[in-house]
Amino acid sequence: MYNYSNDAKTKQMLRCVGLILQWWKSDGTLNEHVLAQYFMPDTSDSDYYNRTYRCIERKAPVDDDLCSRAFETFQCYLQQYGELLNCPKVVPLSDERLTETMHFCLDVLDIPFSDFEQWTSSSELFLHTEPARCLLRCFTIRAGLYSDQHGPFADRFKLQFGAPKPDVFDNELEGDYCVARLRREGHDACSLAARSLYECYYFADTLLPTFERILPLLRLVLHQPELETAEME
Repeated sequence: MYNYSNDAKTKQMLRCVGLILQWWKSDGTLNEHVLAQYFMPDTSDSDYYNRTYRCIERKAPVDDDLCSRAFETFQCYLQQYGELLNCPKVVPLSDERLTETMHFCLDVLDIPFSDFEQWTSSSELFLHTEPARCLLRCFTIRAGLYSDQHGPFADRFKLQFGAPKPDVFDNELEGDYCVARLRREGHDACSLAARSLYECYYFADTLLPTFERILPLLRLVLHQPELETAEME
């Protein structure tokens, strides 16, 4: 059993680790699907999940300070959820990295920011034109969420976005079957990627909210050279 000192420095350290590994958000929200990958529940233990969250409710109340809440939340997982795994795990991409990825794809595909902004305003617009479909393909490939050979990666989707509803992404065969059906229809690479993301991987609940969230960051990145030029003048 791992033992962590119950002092201010340790609590601050654990919160920092949580922020870096993205199982903890700066506002004190737990990304449970990220933290859970670091633990292995006992196969005979059917109550580990409920027991863990009763522990969190008791020891990490919402009115406590953020460092204490992060520390106690991790302690509850350590004591109640399962065995802490000593192996490397994939870390979800931060909004900054996702913004860089989208910036790269817009640049490579020569797509104006205004087009991306317009497509993000509706869940259906990314299907309507070839540039929009190719942007989806570029972004998900660069983000490690998709490949032309494999299609979408269910485990990476679940880690990056969480499950939009219970049991989603738990059965990779369901997603693979959906993508295989689309492959048989003979779509080009961009259309296959876009339709796979829409029809098999809950685009409106995963990628679209992400695009909406990084839109302001992307606007700042793209307008930064203009601001620097104006300051020099």
